[in-house]
Amino acid sequence: MAAKKTVRRGASTTKKSAGRKDIPGWLWLGAGVTIGVLVTLLVNLAPDAGVDARTVAGNTGTGEVVSKNKPSPEKKPVFDFYTLLPESEVMVSSEPKHESAASPKSEKPVVTKATAEKQAPVTVEAKPNRRYLLQAGSFRNPDDADRLRAQLLLWGLDARVERVIVKGGDAWHRVQLGPFTEQSSLNEARQTLAAHKIDSLMLQLK
Repeated sequence: MAAKKTVRRGASTTKKSAGRKDIPGWLWLGAGVTIGVLVTLLVNLAPDAGVDARTVAGNTGTGEVVSKNKPSPEKKPVFDFYTLLPESEVMVSSEPKHESAASPKSEKPVVTKATAEKQAPVTVEAKPNRRYLLQAGSFRNPDDADRLRAQLLLWGLDARVERVIVKGGDAWHRVQLGPFTEQSSLNEARQTLAAHKIDSLMLQLK
């Protein structure tokens, strides 16, 4: 009876050993390599994301600074005609003047609300023993001044072009009539200019 019991125990042990299977070593090695690769990718991606975020934030901040510090467009200087007259001429104040329609690039007088309204020509009384000029326009381009002078000659007005250098070294070409010594001829020339929608400036010669 003792011999039979011994044989049964050995058989049971053999069955248990045969039923358990060991995991191959290469499988453990492959799993370790895979985990290592995943960890490496996560570590490498995390700093890049941070750098991208900082770069975007930095670019946004720079754009705001640039927009805030962007200088406003410089205002172009407005030429005050009263300060551009040569020393030999004195402007006679008679009525508000606005820019001549025939001189889009001419020197511009100060524009006010009153000057925007078209008014009938006003007869200005000239002082005796004085000489006066009528200025029909002033241009940077001499060709524009010559064209206006040619028109005035066709209308029977004796016009000339005078080149002057103003402060800053800019050259202007002024279309002038005169000089006038008689009140009647002065007013007649002004009325002719007004009839052709050309405003004029009355200048007194010293």
